[in-house]
Amino acid sequence: MQKKNLCFASYFIGLLLLCGFRSPAVAQQSQQESDTPVDPCLKSTCRDVPLRENLSAIDLRTKDLGTKYVRGIVGGFAQGSGIAGGVQFTTAHAIPYLEMRAAALTSSSFDRRLDLEGVINFAGTRNHADAWFSYMQRQTDFFGIGPLSSSQIKTSFATDQRSYQGSLYRDFTGHLQGGVYTQVMNSHSGPGDNINDEPITARFSGTRNQPAESWIPGFLSTTQILSYGSFFEYDTRDNSVDLTRGFDLYGRVASNDGMNNHAAFADYGWLEVEFDARGYIPLGSSRTSLALRSRAQFKNPKGGSQIPFYDLSFLGGREFVRGYQSYRFRGNDLLMFSTELRRTVYKKTDRRGVDVFAFADSGQVWGDARSSALAAVQDFSSSKWRSGVGGGLQYRHSRGLAARLEVGRSNEGARIYASLSRGF
Repeated sequence: MQKKNLCFASYFIGLLLLCGFRSPAVAQQSQQESDTPVDPCLKSTCRDVPLRENLSAIDLRTKDLGTKYVRGIVGGFAQGSGIAGGVQFTTAHAIPYLEMRAAALTSSSFDRRLDLEGVINFAGTRNHADAWFSYMQRQTDFFGIGPLSSSQIKTSFATDQRSYQGSLYRDFTGHLQGGVYTQVMNSHSGPGDNINDEPITARFSGTRNQPAESWIPGFLSTTQILSYGSFFEYDTRDNSVDLTRGFDLYGRVASNDGMNNHAAFADYGWLEVEFDARGYIPLGSSRTSLALRSRAQFKNPKGGSQIPFYDLSFLGGREFVRGYQSYRFRGNDLLMFSTELRRTVYKKTDRRGVDVFAFADSGQVWGDARSSALAAVQDFSSSKWRSGVGGGLQYRHSRGLAARLEVGRSNEGARIYASLSRGF
């Protein structure tokens, strides 16, 4: 899978270099990149709730061919899906105050996703309403629940998810945004189709009358979860010249409740708090930077309720402690830190260049609602920290699009990650 992802990434990077694709914000300018800062995160590709998504849009227009109603999209799936992307169709500015969008996405792991969306701007330009439907099928690795799960227990599961979301948010200032949202998510899980792994059903069960270690809530059943909450983001990041500088603060609180869907076990419910802080500090010049990140996620089950195993907090992978396999550890709560020293070694323009970087990540998960007998994994502990170090190479093509190759090493060995991303 890693070799396939690397080949896919190499092909995509070559396509960027040969065709000279431009982000939509940059495409509105002349061939020479302007020094005026522009926002690389189009409202059509970035969301803050229920999950933070930061996709990159590619303008498919050329001088003599193309339309503003079609965009290429890079991303669309969480880590573990390989290199991903697709196409988005949009009404753009054809309808005053309203934009309709449809996106079809896939990945090198053959995950699939479809989005249908409508966005309305009202009472001025600072107020927004966003409603969308998503359908997604994907495969994900699973190693059990808890910070002490063994790396030898590697299985995979498949999820089929349909969700309806809506959000109301306001741009309070040029840097501060906040709002509320709600979501109904219908998820069905089952065994994955990776023939190289032991079947997940050989070790885990979806029925409660099993030993606590074998029961993973929500497996082999359909769950329907109603979520609602609020969020804020204060973002001063600037990618206009060389490496990112500034900081980004994000917070979200939510309540999640299972809806009566006649499942064998339907008692799901938890409160959730998430915080993500990122800072980018220039060291001497805009071509050297220290990037810092701290992320915390706390999920507190309501009474005797459970959290579906695929909705637990997780650690491990390209975005959540490099050096470990994706989704290596799962638990109710998460705390992690990342440090990355970046240096530009080749500069083509203010936005294009090649960077090298070194990093150190550390984090842990804890908490398990299945049984009080699992005392060893319930509390935060200094013995549960998992850390990785490494480095890599990055090509920045525009403010919103880059290609990354990185290697991370932990006590469980070395891992290679390829992505179309600027990192955190």
